[in-house]
Amino acid sequence: MEATLAPQADRVVVVAFRKAAIGRVNGYLDYLLSRGVPVTVLVGDGQGWKQAERFDPRAEVLSLARRENRRPLVWTYTLLVERGPGGLFRRISRLPGKAGGAGRKLARAHAKAVRLIRKWFFWRGYKNVRGYSLRRIALRRLEPLRLDDARRVVIADTAAVPFGWSLARRRPGLEVTRAMDVSAYEPLPVTDPAPEQGFHPGEHERPYTQL
Repeated sequence: MEATLAPQADRVVVVAFRKAAIGRVNGYLDYLLSRGVPVTVLVGDGQGWKQAERFDPRAEVLSLARRENRRPLVWTYTLLVERGPGGLFRRISRLPGKAGGAGRKLARAHAKAVRLIRKWFFWRGYKNVRGYSLRRIALRRLEPLRLDDARRVVIADTAAVPFGWSLARRRPGLEVTRAMDVSAYEPLPVTDPAPEQGFHPGEHERPYTQL
């Protein structure tokens, strides 16, 4: 018997705002996508996602990174602490002679200081409000998620919980859950298995769609 794909109404939306959830989400995506279940991932990858693993390229991934990085708090911090001074020191480092040497030393010292400031000051404060900031951004951009034809929304991490709460109140008929339950898809045959050698981002990856 010829295998058929899951109907469009069975589409699943996964919300991941922390990079720590990527491994668990990719395992869930592989199970669903291998059985023809369409999945959309809403990802808040603007801050705290440096060198993060990529999501399964078979999934549709919608990114809030650009919107998050334009939030007043984030934009002001990066301009005044990171980009502004860093750009100035890089320009000085290109000058000839002692001025260029001094600029290179300043650039290295600034880069080191930025790592410490981001880790011990900015991130410690921002991570406590980040989920609520992303909730506000995401709730204004629900249309691309096409929730009318989604079977469920899976909240993959604690940072996405505020968004999940608000979404459940707005759409009481939509299943919003923390559980990555695959029991409903066990009868489906595997129709699109992941490559045996794994994914190679440079060859298979499609860019995240910025909302």
